[in-house]
Amino acid sequence: MERRADQLAWTILLGSFVVFCLIVGSVIGGVRWYFAHAMTTRPVRLDLIQGTALWLPEGSRQEVNAADRSMLAEGDRVRTTEGSEAILWFFDGSNLRLWPNTTVQILKTATSTYRPLDTDEILSQDQGHVRYNIALPSTDSRQFEVQTPQASVILREGSYKVQVAPGQTVVTVTSGSATVSSQSQAVEVLQGEWVTAKANQPPSTPESDVHNILTNGDFSQELAGWQPGNRAVEDGIPGQIQVREELNRPFAELWREGSDKHAETFIHKTINEDVTDYGMLRFAFQLRILEQTLSGGGDLGSEFPLSVRVHYRDSSGSEADWVHSYYIQNRDHLPTPNADQVIQNQWTDESIDLFDPTVVSPRPAEILWIEFSASGHGYRSDIGRVQLLVD
Repeated sequence: MERRADQLAWTILLGSFVVFCLIVGSVIGGVRWYFAHAMTTRPVRLDLIQGTALWLPEGSRQEVNAADRSMLAEGDRVRTTEGSEAILWFFDGSNLRLWPNTTVQILKTATSTYRPLDTDEILSQDQGHVRYNIALPSTDSRQFEVQTPQASVILREGSYKVQVAPGQTVVTVTSGSATVSSQSQAVEVLQGEWVTAKANQPPSTPESDVHNILTNGDFSQELAGWQPGNRAVEDGIPGQIQVREELNRPFAELWREGSDKHAETFIHKTINEDVTDYGMLRFAFQLRILEQTLSGGGDLGSEFPLSVRVHYRDSSGSEADWVHSYYIQNRDHLPTPNADQVIQNQWTDESIDLFDPTVVSPRPAEILWIEFSASGHGYRSDIGRVQLLVD
């Protein structure tokens, strides 16, 4: 009996010791796990660039005007109004520039509390245009995610443009790489590429981010989107406008004949495109002049068989024009300011860098409209393949 009592005592003692060790080990493991996985939320600073940004704090039902350098928290939402812009600054140096009419909500912004292990930055962009500049990670691992109504976008170190419109999200990679997922499919988007994610569809195949923002610049839909007209017709004989085709290539022709008085014939296209977030802005078109009765630019140097005008707004809000003209003869040696002579009846390719300060100054911030015109007494000029190329 005594031997059995001793065995039971030792069994209880050893079992207690094992339980004690397990408890101590669990406590130590729990502490280690806590120190490794504990996360601390980080505030986000809002800087106003211009206009008004509306702030909806977490749990609130009423938007308020956000003051410059406001500190935002998880769950807060920011909305820029018409004509307003703002920047959100994150603790790791990453920043978001919000263009007008853009809504962003901060879903999560946290980093490991005790060790530089993890960072989670998750946002929701419901509408508008945002430039994401993602800094080098300050922890071993980082997830920077943007959720839109059509897709989930994982961003790595680099610079990105995300545009959300009704029914679609467009992601453009200026530098770095991104993963765009929707409808259980994902694509990798590399530098110089863009993809589109439409509602209830997988992401498109990545394409070069250099693209044409003009519609019907090739006149394949006749003059749809263009406004034709005449102005300053001195004798009641207006010029004519027609879309023609040669070698399966449509083009617009402006012509006038049978008059020795002034008139101007034009085609006008409204653009209204903000170009401040593009790295390239190139205006390209083809021209051909067949007939010209006046020499050069006429007596005043303002009557050319073909002129092109780009009307834009700069960053200060002032409006300006870039204008250039073309002619085929100047036998009377009349003025030809800001004009080039081209070969008669031969197509010429033109390409103008509208971001080149030696060509266009001040720098355009918004392209408002473009116009091709022919003026003088008699003229016949052609325009084709009009493009406004951006990246």
